Amino acid sequence: MKIQKLFFCIILIFFLKNILLAQNPESKTIDSLIQLDFEELYEKQFSEKDLHKNRIIAEAYLRKAKDLDSISEMARGYFWISFMFSNEYEKQIIYIDSAIAKVKNTKHVLQTGAMYNSKGGITQLRGDYNRALQYYLEGLKNSEKMNAWYYISIFRSKIAALKRKLGKYDEAKAIYKKCLKYEKEQIGKKVNDSLRYLMTLQELVSTYRLNKEIDSAYYFHNFGIKMSQNTDIKGVYTLNEGIFQYYNKDYDLAILSLENGVKQFLRSKYKISYGYHNLIDGYFYLGKSHNLLNQRETALGYFKKIDSIVQLSNDLISESRPAYLEMIEYYKSIRDVDNQLHFINKLLYNDSILTSRYRSTSDKLIKEFDTPNLISEKENLINRLKKRNDTSSYIIIGSIVIIIIVFFVFLRSHQRSRIYKRRFKELIKEKNEKENEKKEIIIDKRTTDISKDVVNMILEELNKFEENKGFLEINLTTGKMAKKINTNSKYLSQIIKLYRNKNFTSYINDLRIDEIVERLKLDKKLRKYTIKALAYESGFNSAEVFSKSFHKRTGIYPSYFIKQLNN
Repeated sequence: MKIQKLFFCIILIFFLKNILLAQNPESKTIDSLIQLDFEELYEKQFSEKDLHKNRIIAEAYLRKAKDLDSISEMARGYFWISFMFSNEYEKQIIYIDSAIAKVKNTKHVLQTGAMYNSKGGITQLRGDYNRALQYYLEGLKNSEKMNAWYYISIFRSKIAALKRKLGKYDEAKAIYKKCLKYEKEQIGKKVNDSLRYLMTLQELVSTYRLNKEIDSAYYFHNFGIKMSQNTDIKGVYTLNEGIFQYYNKDYDLAILSLENGVKQFLRSKYKISYGYHNLIDGYFYLGKSHNLLNQRETALGYFKKIDSIVQLSNDLISESRPAYLEMIEYYKSIRDVDNQLHFINKLLYNDSILTSRYRSTSDKLIKEFDTPNLISEKENLINRLKKRNDTSSYIIIGSIVIIIIVFFVFLRSHQRSRIYKRRFKELIKEKNEKENEKKEIIIDKRTTDISKDVVNMILEELNKFEENKGFLEINLTTGKMAKKINTNSKYLSQIIKLYRNKNFTSYINDLRIDEIVERLKLDKKLRKYTIKALAYESGFNSAEVFSKSFHKRTGIYPSYFIKQLNN
């Protein structure tokens, strides 16, 4: 009986073991994979296309690394497994953090840099730029600590790209130029060493172009166009060539270059590395070129392609914005209210995403479009859809408002014209009372602490000053004038205030205007001078100050006065 029970237990254990192994084949597979060395596992991972099998290989790699207590290989195992969770962001970050924890502050500098870069990259693809920037800054700090220039340049370039997205073009340019200097020094040191230089150069070109510095963008573009011809990054430079042809208004040639550039881009194995924002640029300028050739439906097709690209990643929302504006304008022009409203809603949704993530910098991301106006337009469109039958009444009301506005503008203009004509006639009738007559000096009882002799002397000098037209001197000050008549600025200002009833500036400016008015009446050649030249002729160093002083003195502007004189 005991033998029978023992036999039954052995059979049961064997049976259960087989069931467990059958239920968990992965464990058996991992056990066999651990027998391979790290290089064999690494090569096996690249040859395996099945994601599930790849994950098993990665887990075997990590378990082997743990068994051998290898820091570097454990980090690689965690990092490798993170790629198996491409649709599970939080798990990716957890595995990458585990990898970083193993090698941070060790000699494995390049591993650490790659992990921070990956961490920032997958976060940026989600559109979380603030968090991505935090990871890039952490990576940069660690790379600088370890003097890892390869990754210092990479992180600086990533930060520059984010600054460009936020509209901080000058800051982005400065960073890209630093990166470019390092990348140029690396040319000739390893295989494909020119690619990173060309990629960085292209980003600098894009930044100049976005900042409306087209000449500078073209200048830097020319450094890379020849070098890129035999590389897999050629497509981006072909796209740039088409964009510059667009700016030169050669739209047919631009379309050929842009179409060719798009094909080259899509064939390139580096298209993810140098970004879909370049493809968006290509489609956008293809659309703009077709628009200017009156091929509006073709243009719309390209703008819609941009809309479809945006679905790939939240990282592309800011680059796509101009395309939505073009689509809204197109549907507005053909009075397709439904589609116009559809793309306005899309644009508002995208803007709300950007604004919520960057409250401090949203004005730079959305500077091309005034959101309140966009919302207002949306509301108007909705009202139009609800009240189509009231269209005629809106037109009538609008027309009445416009007529009222035009009437009041005309009335105001007419009144101003009458006032100007009256003032002009008064100026023409005025006689010059300053002609070579010595002003009689009358010392009255006005309050002053200056002696009568000094007052008399200053008044005499003022008469001479006016007769000799000393006021025509440019940049004349109380100090300069006081020195010429052997007194001080305080006495001079006080006498002018008491006996000319003006401050020094008004006194000088009025004399100048009176002088130029009389000269313009008599001298037809003078009337041909520009306002700026008349200003200098009168002693003013600015046309704006001259015009304001003229208007203040006469009630009209010099241009009007000259026009009426010529008439």
